[in-house]
Amino acid sequence: MERSAQLTNILPQLNIGDISHSIINQTTHAETLAHLLFLPGQYLLVYKEGETTNYKFIAPAALREAFAAEPIDSGYLPPNTVRWGRCHKGEWLVQFYPPQRYCISLENTTLKIPMPGLIFAGCNRQYWIWSIKKFEQNSPLFYAPLPNVMENGSICFGENSVPNCSPENIMQVWELFWHSAFNQDSVQGKSKSYPEDVRSLLYQLHNNKSKRYPTRDLVPWSNKTITTAIELIIS
Repeated sequence: MERSAQLTNILPQLNIGDISHSIINQTTHAETLAHLLFLPGQYLLVYKEGETTNYKFIAPAALREAFAAEPIDSGYLPPNTVRWGRCHKGEWLVQFYPPQRYCISLENTTLKIPMPGLIFAGCNRQYWIWSIKKFEQNSPLFYAPLPNVMENGSICFGENSVPNCSPENIMQVWELFWHSAFNQDSVQGKSKSYPEDVRSLLYQLHNNKSKRYPTRDLVPWSNKTITTAIELIIS
């Protein structure tokens, strides 16, 4: 009895009957079977049987077990994917691409250029790209040495429409990024050798038929790592 009195003092006094009837009366969708209310310090299940409104408290342990029992399967993830998850914005993915050469269209000219390792991430309908010297979760990120990538790493797709991020769609967006024409937007602050315009370095790499990107030329991105970048994306 003494413990019950202590709990009564801890939990707020609520008129459960009034709350339950109010919730049920405001329900307009016929297929809604029940409501789970997260009240201060307690959980309440409200449901209707015929004309009777019923309610019962649910123990936190039982609620955790119920949610934990729900299976979650990401399905087969596309190549290069290193992380997948869900947040309040929707699905998110992170991919890593090792150093390699790409063909890009820049000012009506096709360039074949080497790129450093790249981190490509998406959440909802927004996508980001950064460069990286070594793939580890706490490795620092650098600006992607490309036009049309904003200061925060987000990609400008121009008039192109991009789908929601998902394991099924992210490769489509990756290909769209490389096949889109690059221009003069967001070219500053991405190269130590050419701080005013990274395109000068891209032309140089193409003309020299360089096979490796000079990683010493990369510019650090706000002292952020892969882990902190993910936190920013899903927050």
